[in-house]
Amino acid sequence: MTKKSKKNMLKSCALLGILFLASLGLLLAFNALHKDRAFSETENRMLEQRPVPTAESVLSGRFMTKFEKYQTDQFAFRDLWVKVKTTADLILGKRESNGVYLGKDGYLLEACAYPDSRHYPQNVKAIQSFARVHPSLNISMIVVPDAAAVLTDKLPSFAPVPDQKEMLDKLYASLETDLTMIDVYPALYSHREEELYYRTDHHWTTLGAFYAFSAAAGTLGISPEDNKNQFYPVTEDFKGTLASRSGYYGQKDTISVYLPQEAEKLVVHYVEEQKKSASLYVSSKLDEKDKYAVFLGGNYPLVDIRTESANERRLLLIKDSYANCFVPFLTPYYREIVMVDPRYYYGDIEELIGEKQISDVLFLYNANTFFEDNSLHDVLNRFQ
Repeated sequence: MTKKSKKNMLKSCALLGILFLASLGLLLAFNALHKDRAFSETENRMLEQRPVPTAESVLSGRFMTKFEKYQTDQFAFRDLWVKVKTTADLILGKRESNGVYLGKDGYLLEACAYPDSRHYPQNVKAIQSFARVHPSLNISMIVVPDAAAVLTDKLPSFAPVPDQKEMLDKLYASLETDLTMIDVYPALYSHREEELYYRTDHHWTTLGAFYAFSAAAGTLGISPEDNKNQFYPVTEDFKGTLASRSGYYGQKDTISVYLPQEAEKLVVHYVEEQKKSASLYVSSKLDEKDKYAVFLGGNYPLVDIRTESANERRLLLIKDSYANCFVPFLTPYYREIVMVDPRYYYGDIEELIGEKQISDVLFLYNANTFFEDNSLHDVLNRFQ
């Protein structure tokens, strides 16, 4: 190599080094000047805020863990970098991002979760104990399989998804002597060619909830009418949590709501928020990012729904967000439905049962939420 070539190579290396340092400096400057955000509209979640160091948090390592999450969440142009990474992964043939698979026909499918080794056994034990303490109540449970467990043909090839149906079968076997387990998997699987789950969100659709309700009605002591044709689309512009989490932005979803032929008179009381409504739907949520919150406005600790049903039965519904679009099918058959979300509820279940003269209890969960839940056992054990 000639002296001139070496000199040119050194100049090129120096220039690259300067450009790298300049880019790094710009990023540091942007991050220093960048204003922290509390919420990401794109990812539809709260972002980590700057942690305050204490002697205990520094010594335990919690401060650095939180600070690393804070730096990741508040990095300048984060949304742009997420899109760049997702695009690069797609070019390289990768079909998974943040636990979300890019499936066929535009479906985004959340990976099935394994039961949490600590909290899951506690939850099962707490449900068994609850059922044995209340032999006079009609207690049932529905755990809804995730889209990845039902729409297996939509998964990308060789996706390492565990057999959620097998996990559900084990759950049913462990609880069947203590309460009535309602397996809705066969009903959903038989209709898997229909729109049972949103393509961009982890929830099931109103149609999916309808098929599950139809399958569960007999066990719940209900004789429903065929009201499948009473679904009405309210938006075609929904992009859900899976699109936000993964960075895969494909087609938009349609949200439909169920409306009975004859308008129901009911009162929805959001107890802790001290507000009431005459509808199960909150149309203003259709103007927000999380449009699924059109069903009951989202998740609340305690919601009391009073109807004019001729039936005197009163239902305690212990639930996650999958129940929000399921409830409209239940209201004609109960005088009162008391909804408790254990993730946010800190009251006494035993007092609630006595005060509301509860006759029936239904646990309604999505499988992933139930397998990973860390709050249900606390709520059920609180009265004991």
